[in-house]
Amino acid sequence: MKSVKGFRSIVFYLCITLFLSTSVTSSLFAGESVEILGGPEDVNLRLVALLNKLDPDFYADEKTQGFVYRYKHRWKNPYDFNIYVGKVGKTSPDSIIRIESPRRGQERMWKQIMEQELLQKPPHESAVPLSEKYHLVSQGLNIITPMASVGYNSWNSPLFTNRDTFVSMSIYLLCDLILAGGAYLYAQENLPKKNIWDNMANVKGAGNVWESPNAVGIFAALAVSRAVRAFDAWEDTSAHNKTAQFGWSFKF
Repeated sequence: MKSVKGFRSIVFYLCITLFLSTSVTSSLFAGESVEILGGPEDVNLRLVALLNKLDPDFYADEKTQGFVYRYKHRWKNPYDFNIYVGKVGKTSPDSIIRIESPRRGQERMWKQIMEQELLQKPPHESAVPLSEKYHLVSQGLNIITPMASVGYNSWNSPLFTNRDTFVSMSIYLLCDLILAGGAYLYAQENLPKKNIWDNMANVKGAGNVWESPNAVGIFAALAVSRAVRAFDAWEDTSAHNKTAQFGWSFKF
């Protein structure tokens, strides 16, 4: 029972640490904005043309939440964004585009795309074009460990910042610790125990955890995080390659 309690304590402190680090870092950032000359209607037409260029079926208009226009990714879209169009100020003739995403990398990526497409702004001197990533590599690494798949997809990709990579890796590590560690402790605690008569008869012991019927639960627990990452890996690779095909350059 001490091992179970100790494991629960470790998991608790890991959860608290991860939650606090994520919350504090997230509060430092609140999306990216691009100011563009022209009214919201004109800017909106140019934005829609850009979104249609990527894929006309990958976004939908939503309630504006105080802006003039708002666009959100559809469920089948490998990106994850909310894009708003509004006025810079009540008396200003110019417009602002605001990009929000759970990932800081995607916010920066969209800002750089819009600067190049809508403002015709040349990319930063250190910006580089993207190279293709491969689903087979990402999914193969995921079988070994989801963290390796995250590392592959985040390398030289505008979809991730260092913070995004750290948070994703930490979450998958934490999931493996909780699920597989919990399954291991359960299997260990439920090993058959020898009684006094077994000891007197020198009956062979129950063996180790990996020989018990509950050992399959450990592998099943590991499969959970890999199943979730399989979908995330598909999204990350698809979004990266969709962005790469247009020849934009990015500063990481």
